[in-house]
Amino acid sequence: MIDVVYAPGWMDQLQGVVIAGFIVSFLVAFGMGANDVANAYGTSVGSGVLRLWHAYILSAILNTLGALLLGYQVTQTISKDIFEIDIYDVHSQYNQANNSYSLVASCSRNVNETSTCTRYTSADYIVGELGALTGAAFWLILASVTKMPVSATHSIVGASVGFSLVLREAGGIKWTQLTGIVISWVASPLLAGIFGSIFYLIVKFSVMRRRDPFEAALKIVPVFFWFTLTVNMFTVFYGGSKYLNFDKISWWVALLLSNAIGVAVALFVYFGLGNWIRRRALRIYDKDMANIATNARGWMSSSNSTNEQSKREKNSGASIELQGEAVTDVDDPTKPDSVCQLLVTPVKEDRKATEVFNLLQILSASFLMFSHGSNDTANAIGPLVGIWMTYKTGLASTPSDDRLDLQLLILFGAVGQVIGLIVLGHRVIKTLGKEITEVTAPSGFAIELGAAFTTLIASKLGIPVSTTHCAVGAVVFVGLTRTGTLSGVSWTKFRDIIISWLVTLPVSGAVAALVAYLLGHFLLGSV
Repeated sequence: MIDVVYAPGWMDQLQGVVIAGFIVSFLVAFGMGANDVANAYGTSVGSGVLRLWHAYILSAILNTLGALLLGYQVTQTISKDIFEIDIYDVHSQYNQANNSYSLVASCSRNVNETSTCTRYTSADYIVGELGALTGAAFWLILASVTKMPVSATHSIVGASVGFSLVLREAGGIKWTQLTGIVISWVASPLLAGIFGSIFYLIVKFSVMRRRDPFEAALKIVPVFFWFTLTVNMFTVFYGGSKYLNFDKISWWVALLLSNAIGVAVALFVYFGLGNWIRRRALRIYDKDMANIATNARGWMSSSNSTNEQSKREKNSGASIELQGEAVTDVDDPTKPDSVCQLLVTPVKEDRKATEVFNLLQILSASFLMFSHGSNDTANAIGPLVGIWMTYKTGLASTPSDDRLDLQLLILFGAVGQVIGLIVLGHRVIKTLGKEITEVTAPSGFAIELGAAFTTLIASKLGIPVSTTHCAVGAVVFVGLTRTGTLSGVSWTKFRDIIISWLVTLPVSGAVAALVAYLLGHFLLGSV
């Protein structure tokens, strides 16, 4: 048992606990990478736009950039705003007469000449945050192994509440702040779903319901590039990293800069890549049609049917299937349908136009990956920041948003996520990309853009939302919008995901509470 003496340099007595904090924080980041990072590229891999190793490379780059540029805001919320850090304060007074330190109720302003008094964050706080990290790591890795996309945000918030209840009971929890976070967990998937559905409807009416969807898709690609990049860059520049002095950029300068980048890229896509996108889409389309024809002939040759009329009908059907790609569907843009009918009536996605959206889906997935880094990296290193600030300065509440060591801790968390994605991420990618609803390149683009849009808004406000919730909400809403029917979504799989969400808080909170109690009792003797 460590008998902590709160004297200058007292934090060195807990070096082992700090090292354990780094190890468990890495496990949290690993679990997030295996689970949450998979949300960004799950639909891209599921629709066949990206190979798995492509997703790994893009995740490593963009998740790290999002964490370094915007991650500090949510990190502050996770490390300081869930419960009152002041309830862990202790006051140590030094008496020169007997050369000793002792705890006092508070530091008096009128201290005599032979004594000094200093405020510290107690060692209980450090073991509590270690308990929070342990609870979150346990649940995230377990969920990843069982292929369930759960929320790292839920895990770490539930774990933080769990250890605080054990060590300081309910008095220090910021219930108003916590209530706002919980409300955001419900609102964020709904908001992401609404955004995703809106984006898909824009694709539906601007591309798929046109007489020539392929040409319409080629024309709108630069517009989507402009919009996506402008929004993303605006969040980077406006109120951005204090370490890079982005916080000093005014809103109108940030808007001009982000628009300039968006327009420049859009013009490059239109004039520089337009012909390449056209040729690539046609090449992939021709390859797909050749594969379909080969499979159709193989199926017909192996048929045991002896009815010649049946064979002719099958041949005719295969021919219609191949040739039907040139026709949008029976949906005529001039058909006098009501607005509601137009919104809910599904439209056949033209294969050639769909291939154009491959590049856009990669962009939207990258946008979501950047958003994830900006928000969820805080879940892995928020408690670690509290431990580290206490270890370095004696106070967990030491301002850290402009410190270099905060950026290094964020980078540490981002690296752990990348490793987790590579080792276990493929399991959750399969669940999210293939088992909830059918995902195509246009619908995947809408899903990822809707989820990213919601996550970035929350990041700018410093609200720790769940990218898992955002991604799943967008998948469900866009699936319903695309098919126009409830059968377009696997409600059994969705039910299983909801159950895993509901048990996240109590499981991670219980593990954190148990670890904090055991460490506090056997290591510090304070519980």
